[in-house]
Amino acid sequence: MRSGESKPTSDLIRSWHRWLVLVVILILGGCSSYGSQTTSHPGIFEVDPVFREFYRMLGGETILGPAITRAFRFEADLCQYTQNALMCFNPYAEERRRFYLFPLGQVLNLREDPGVVSGEGPLVNGYLIYEEFVPLYDRLGGSLYAGRPLTQPRYNATHNRIEQYFENVGFYRSLDEPPGNVRLLAYGVYACDAYCRYQAPLNGIVTPLSNQVAQPFLSRLARLGGLAAFGRPLSEPYTAPDGATEQIYETVVLYAPADNPNAMRLRPLSRMLGFPDYPPGPQIYGEADGMVFYPVHGDLGFHVPRVFDEFIAQHGGREISGNPLEEIAAVGEKRYRQCFENYCLLYDHTAAPSLRVRLLPLGLEYLRRIQHESGALPLLYSPQTIRLFATAASSRVPADQPQSFEIIVLDARDQRPLAGIESRLWLTLADGTRLEYRLPPTDTQGRAHLSIAPLIPEQPNGSVIAYQVCLSLPSDQPICTSDSYLIWNYQ
Repeated sequence: MRSGESKPTSDLIRSWHRWLVLVVILILGGCSSYGSQTTSHPGIFEVDPVFREFYRMLGGETILGPAITRAFRFEADLCQYTQNALMCFNPYAEERRRFYLFPLGQVLNLREDPGVVSGEGPLVNGYLIYEEFVPLYDRLGGSLYAGRPLTQPRYNATHNRIEQYFENVGFYRSLDEPPGNVRLLAYGVYACDAYCRYQAPLNGIVTPLSNQVAQPFLSRLARLGGLAAFGRPLSEPYTAPDGATEQIYETVVLYAPADNPNAMRLRPLSRMLGFPDYPPGPQIYGEADGMVFYPVHGDLGFHVPRVFDEFIAQHGGREISGNPLEEIAAVGEKRYRQCFENYCLLYDHTAAPSLRVRLLPLGLEYLRRIQHESGALPLLYSPQTIRLFATAASSRVPADQPQSFEIIVLDARDQRPLAGIESRLWLTLADGTRLEYRLPPTDTQGRAHLSIAPLIPEQPNGSVIAYQVCLSLPSDQPICTSDSYLIWNYQ
């Protein structure tokens, strides 16, 4: 079925706006509608008898969702909305095409240019069909009922899912669920909008494409289990000086030759940024010591902590990490680092359990460097796209008491909390002295906390302590916020 093409007539598309007006009238007035609403579930209707066999053939409520309107006439066709699609019947069409799914994705302009694509799976008109979506795509007859793809597979951070828009339906897989749990996006609810009383499941809500960054390497990155580990994209895809297609993420830089987009690899970022490259040595420790030995030159190599080895194995193995460049080393109290050719790993005993082993944000460093050198890349972060809130626990603190701070970091476009964001705090004392502190990375709620000891020397009563917090994100303008509190020794 994949080679077949299903394209609605141009007359049908041109009459879309007039048709929408008719739909509103029919749904609200019901004067020419068919079928009755089920009494036990407001907003859900019986599937019209005309569509029942077609509905069951495409998977029924499990795939298409419940019917959310009565059936209604549009010119010669009979149509009915479900949660995820719009079923239509044209009695005058050839038998194979009498029943069809209306191209909601096309007329609602859920489309992007194909651009560069990297990954495995069928390629249709320059768009890669994400491999986990292929079984359901085939179940829906390929282009006959699902339609042709309108976008590449993409990561939707708002809903933590991989999604892809097609002419007639949209597919998604929530990353909070096991692989293979693929569902359809709520096209029907999105198109019917406020005229339907049915609310779409949160995970299946259709969101605007304009808020999302193109990610041509998404399919390959997902296979590495890396959507969370490698962080958010910091740049749009661009052509690097060597002609490759390149995209910068928070912790790594991905690239592929322009003539072979499936050959995605990682830039040797640690070496490019000048991290030390130490000579390998003999094996001293083993599994009993919590270490795994990585040979890199004959019998010589480096010891890798078991927790780092497990992370590497879960995210593509040594082919992705590259060889170690050093033994593990302390980089502060309860923080340890080990760099590999393509990325650096950090163990932070003070972080939340899910963030104790994480990648260092080398992508940030790389982006700052090339921005400084060329100024050519558009940055994705700015005071307009990020909301930063910083508060002191108390507006008045005795001189001999500690003070605590909390920050919240949100994506200004959809109010989504941003995890893993590092920041710095500066205090300005009454005599002009500035003190600097590092906050831990934000958690999954976009929050980070820091407590500081009483200031030394003790500040005079009534002193105003100014504080400023700035995010460690690449931006043309600093992303900062400021406020103050008072040293006050009276109750």
